Amino acid sequence: MTHVRIDLDFDALSRWVSDGIAFVGLDEVVTAWSSGACAITGIQPSAAVGRPLDKIFARVEPALGLAVVPQPIELWSNDERRRVLGATILSVDGGWLLSFGRESQFAAIEQLKNEIVAAVSHELKTPIATIKAFATTMRHNPDALANDRGDFLATIEEQADRLARAVEDLLLVGRVDAKHLLSTRETVALDRLIDEAAARLGPTLAARIERRSTGLGVSGDPELLGAALYHLIENALKFSPDGAPVAVEGEGNGGSVAVHVRDSGIGIGKEHIPYIFERFYRVDRNLTATAGGSGLGLTIVREIAQAHGGTVAVESTPSAGTTVTLVLPVRDARAGGT
Repeated sequence: MTHVRIDLDFDALSRWVSDGIAFVGLDEVVTAWSSGACAITGIQPSAAVGRPLDKIFARVEPALGLAVVPQPIELWSNDERRRVLGATILSVDGGWLLSFGRESQFAAIEQLKNEIVAAVSHELKTPIATIKAFATTMRHNPDALANDRGDFLATIEEQADRLARAVEDLLLVGRVDAKHLLSTRETVALDRLIDEAAARLGPTLAARIERRSTGLGVSGDPELLGAALYHLIENALKFSPDGAPVAVEGEGNGGSVAVHVRDSGIGIGKEHIPYIFERFYRVDRNLTATAGGSGLGLTIVREIAQAHGGTVAVESTPSAGTTVTLVLPVRDARAGGT
């Protein structure tokens, strides 16, 4: 078994970390127990140190080699009932370093994981089922559907694009979590970004966009800025009446450009506005389930704005419409597009 050699100042570590921290020797006996571990478990250091790990926790899988292992662990309680904690176990020289949080922290992680699985499953399941159904129908009825072949292939292509967008969203969220969002910066024309967003939406939805841009340019990563505009426009179209236009207007203001995306849709109640940029937050779950989407679009917009040193804000009136304003830095107010 290989271990990482780390010089640990356990007392200093336990003072700076509020989570529970324990050091366990190779014989799986606890040799150090932090004040955070005491607060979370109710077990005093004098009762934990020198005690076999399996007498404190009912289920722990020690880390092997160079692994850092996140896992749920079960804590024995006085009444034999088990409490589940979220833990990370690191293999270090001479044993294992065990870090664990409260039940509420673990429950929050589990809830987020379940929400991610549910949202991704919902967003992927429908296009996969549609593609499968149309492809199977075409294969088994090649002659009867000769006149419908173009429509069937267009539907398959549309659903494949939907799958691709869902995957792109998940990859962007992964970059957000890793704090590796902004990797390049250049001056790019706002008109170009709107054109690219419209192209992704398709001709039917693009025809509803009323552009009021004036040749402004913004500074940043073109791919990310395009993703932010796409999500804002797509979201506005999704929650507007069928056929209703969505206005996209650029407004220069010194060192920044404000992009206003206005719709005449269902609007958002004031009580929801502080939360709509959180992952998977649903203003109306029945409506969003029908409209589709991963539930990550506005989260991605917020993170892209912040990565560029910008902001995003919402003004809305129920039943009257919503305006989302994305403010971005600008280097050349008359950029032609690079």
